[in-house]
Amino acid sequence: MKPEEIQINETSPTKERSPDYPKILLEIEEALNTGNEIEYIKERIASLTKLSQRGEMSHMFHSIHHGFIGPEMVIRRNVMVDPLTLNDDSIYTELFETIKLFKNMKEWEGKTIREIIPSAIGTTLARYFGNITAYSDTESKNREFYLNHTVSESEAVSLRELKGKNLAVCAEKAAVAENLLSFVGLESDIIASIHCRIPSEDQEVPHYFILLHAPSTYVIYDPTNPVLSLNEKREVVTFAPAMYQINDDQAKSLINGGVMKVEHTDELINKDGSKIQEKSNRTYSGPKQN
Repeated sequence: MKPEEIQINETSPTKERSPDYPKILLEIEEALNTGNEIEYIKERIASLTKLSQRGEMSHMFHSIHHGFIGPEMVIRRNVMVDPLTLNDDSIYTELFETIKLFKNMKEWEGKTIREIIPSAIGTTLARYFGNITAYSDTESKNREFYLNHTVSESEAVSLRELKGKNLAVCAEKAAVAENLLSFVGLESDIIASIHCRIPSEDQEVPHYFILLHAPSTYVIYDPTNPVLSLNEKREVVTFAPAMYQINDDQAKSLINGGVMKVEHTDELINKDGSKIQEKSNRTYSGPKQN
């Protein structure tokens, strides 16, 4: 399976967002060219950690967080189980390896690192966790995993315990995506909502997603539910980041608990090579207003 390209519109910015993004991309490019990835990762993580906050994020209380999630902050999938701590820096090594993978793909030949980054982040998540998207069995496996980690019996769950297990859902994927975005210099908010709905859900459900502060626009980014190209057996052939541009007023409304409906398009590839677009609506709501 290979990732498809998706680009973030970066022309005619209405105001400066993510001002460090171009500078950090140059640093990443230099680290790749000099083979200095490990040292750069250490320095970058140390810099981000210094500015990170401590606390706990969940759907019920602290339900929006801006920027890097450091070692003193935990993410709760559910208030009944132990939270997750993002303590595995190998995710950033995985990002560098994924960028190299893209650079060596014929279909990505000549692309800049800026063009590669959005899809590279999505592919990094899939490579690290072992699953591209979350299905019903993914949710049940994830629930069973966390039920073995109760508040009264154990400490925070280490991110390392989910590596390659094929059971990551929105809490884990959005949290790691938030840190990958911060790592490359993009500003964003991770939001824990209680009123989201994607087509496979019968009703509104709790969901973690991201509001990305791209240089010229705001973008709703759902790392858990990417854009899919499916074959006739509905198996994933390719995938791309699920990103939906919104304007400043819509972003402000979302941050204040508002609701956004977006159109999502997957693709079905028939045996004869013809393609059918499968359109659906998704609903994303902002954080709970206490």
